[in-house]
Amino acid sequence: MVINLVLQLPDELQLKILAQLPIPDLLKATVVCHKWNELVYEGSLWSTINVTPFYKTIPIESILKLIKCSSRFLKTANFRGCIQLTGHGLRTLSEYCPNLQVLIIKDCRGLSAASIAHFLQRANELKVLDVSGLDTMKNSSLTSTSLNKLERLNMSWCRNMTGSGILSMITICTSLRYLKLNGCSQLDDITMSSLGTYLPNLSHLCLAACTSLKDTGLSSFLKNHSAFHLTHLNLSSCAKLTDVSLRNIAIYSTGISHLELAGCVLMTDLGFTFLSPRLRSLVHLDLEDLQHITDITVKTIANHQPHLVRFCLSNCTQISDDGIAHLVLNGICRELQHIELDNCTITDGVLKAIALYLEQQQSKLTNSSLFTFKPRKINVEVLDCSNITEVGVKEALAKASPMLTIKSFYSFQSEAVSTTHDDEVDNIHRHHSGVQTRRRDPSAGQHHGSGNCIIL
Repeated sequence: MVINLVLQLPDELQLKILAQLPIPDLLKATVVCHKWNELVYEGSLWSTINVTPFYKTIPIESILKLIKCSSRFLKTANFRGCIQLTGHGLRTLSEYCPNLQVLIIKDCRGLSAASIAHFLQRANELKVLDVSGLDTMKNSSLTSTSLNKLERLNMSWCRNMTGSGILSMITICTSLRYLKLNGCSQLDDITMSSLGTYLPNLSHLCLAACTSLKDTGLSSFLKNHSAFHLTHLNLSSCAKLTDVSLRNIAIYSTGISHLELAGCVLMTDLGFTFLSPRLRSLVHLDLEDLQHITDITVKTIANHQPHLVRFCLSNCTQISDDGIAHLVLNGICRELQHIELDNCTITDGVLKAIALYLEQQQSKLTNSSLFTFKPRKINVEVLDCSNITEVGVKEALAKASPMLTIKSFYSFQSEAVSTTHDDEVDNIHRHHSGVQTRRRDPSAGQHHGSGNCIIL
């Protein structure tokens, strides 16, 4: 009866109703009646095709039908992980959808190098492309491309791409603002220099696990690139980089706000004491696994980074209570909200110091008639810290909750006990009432500090 009423509405209204349905329900609607089948495949509903919810099960026939019906309306296509998508499907996409602006074919391992090249030669409107994880992405795939409007490109872990292939691409894609080349093992100095020369608008550059990258290559890029455009730089696991790279970053890239250096094991205090006073715009800094840095690095960052929000020092085994206490209590990082200290040698003393500081700040805010103090909230991660005890975590939370949250082994332990108790209560209730009940949020109704222990 309801369907009959809907079918009496004008086609425009029916299309608006159908547009509210998720893709699986929309496809089911095609078998309700001939009218809806026509409307669903009419094309205007398909400005976006996202097969993520059912990428493992959707047959290639359905993919081809969606591509053909969407035609000129299609702007965004996400086929991530869909191994059913073949070269024929990509060629069909190229033929029927000339206005496509976003294409995600990450891990679509059914595609050939020839089909990718065929598509890229005709993708005149493409602005976003993700081909990460494709071994079929080769240097030949980028010859004769027409990607002059491309702004975001992810070619991470395309293991058959070399510096020459990247070079041929960037000479065409000069509008790139976001480039991700994680896992590219063949980045030489010439390629890096060209990245800086041909991509003046680049703001995000990800080179994590580019094992061939050296100080000279990074220096070539930084010297040729605009000092203020680059804001996000990820060099994690580039193990050949040294303090020389830190000096070059400080000199040539003064606008960086997000810097990731996890696993750059050759970097030391000397490099960071040069970097921090000169690069004062950091918001996110990741120094995980830097075994050579000490409290000297932590203190110099604390004294020169007023905008720092997230700071990762996990597995930095020479960091002590003194450095972290200075960071929170005495430094100028007043916007710091998240500190990762997993597998560090810190003790309960630093948690106590942070808790006391936050308690005093809250007291000043409460007692002040003028709102001169902005309340701070700090989240501390101390997983695998052998000197952190359950008593220390509980005392810190009892003192500074809810301004302080702590993720630790004991957070997991306490939540597991709470969950087990809830399960027992639920089972008793079901036994007596025969009704399925919804599990209560373990933190509901709790006002003491342990409510801020985060579930792992």
